[in-house]
Amino acid sequence: MRWWHVRVRVAHEAADALSAVLEGYPDVQGVQMEGISPAEVRPPRFGEWFDEQLTPTPDVEVSVYFPETHDRGEIEQRMRNAVSRVRLAGLDPGPQASDVRVELVDESSWKDAWKEQYHPIPVGDSLVIVPIWAEPEELERYRDRRVIAIEPGMAFGTGHHQTTQMCAELLTEVVRPGMRVVDVGTGTGVLAIAAALVGAERVVAIDLDPVAVSAATENVRQNGLEARVDVRQGDLLAALRPDETFDLAVANILRDVVIALVPQVRARLAPGGWFLTSGYIESQREQVEQALRAHEFSIVRRAQKDDWVSLLAVRR
Repeated sequence: MRWWHVRVRVAHEAADALSAVLEGYPDVQGVQMEGISPAEVRPPRFGEWFDEQLTPTPDVEVSVYFPETHDRGEIEQRMRNAVSRVRLAGLDPGPQASDVRVELVDESSWKDAWKEQYHPIPVGDSLVIVPIWAEPEELERYRDRRVIAIEPGMAFGTGHHQTTQMCAELLTEVVRPGMRVVDVGTGTGVLAIAAALVGAERVVAIDLDPVAVSAATENVRQNGLEARVDVRQGDLLAALRPDETFDLAVANILRDVVIALVPQVRARLAPGGWFLTSGYIESQREQVEQALRAHEFSIVRRAQKDDWVSLLAVRR
């Protein structure tokens, strides 16, 4: 099989945001970034050698793969639309962002190399996210942790993005045995699986995208959690039954979607219930906090990785 390899160069400050937008496309088979910012290069200390490969680059190349069945012009436009979304979020993608490069490649030229980029990701003190092909020796050092086995590349939420990691870590701190949890925009199901592994009695995982629903369903099966994690396709909370309520809701999506969800989630939470949100950057945090406070939530925890933010709020 052949794939469209689509590439664009953007400023460092916009690379993570563009990657997050592209990962939200259901037919994208992985997002790659190549380039090192000055902040990532540490000066040599105590006799360390400076690695020339760590020379800062002026920008970052972000690339994705689409199936060959797509129209080339459509793919180019989708990449430009993704760049526009980043610009509207207040980040400057740089002067080269309008130059989209597209070429056809054979699957064999990237599939194995793509897998090499995924390694176990420890989360908090008790979880580790691993690709399903991880070798036993890779997992040996994590034998005291609960394992979330994921097939990456099928939908948003491989565990590599800062927002997924922050939410998963906060879940390990908040979830208590017997809790009922809803994960809105579940993607590959990482956060739904994490909630179940740390004690949630019942988890409803929802996504509008059928590719994500398929991916999450398979990942739930791989982790042996079919009896406790219910994966559904639907538009946000429309997939819930009228009588369903929860102790905790998770939404790792985008700022505007999170803001629209606030009143809907409040109506579904038991008194004292938690709402964990992420998927937006620091400059957008205050707008989310205002929406939460306006609907009688108290913010009890803020976390940040790079420019990305997560908020934990409780229903008053």
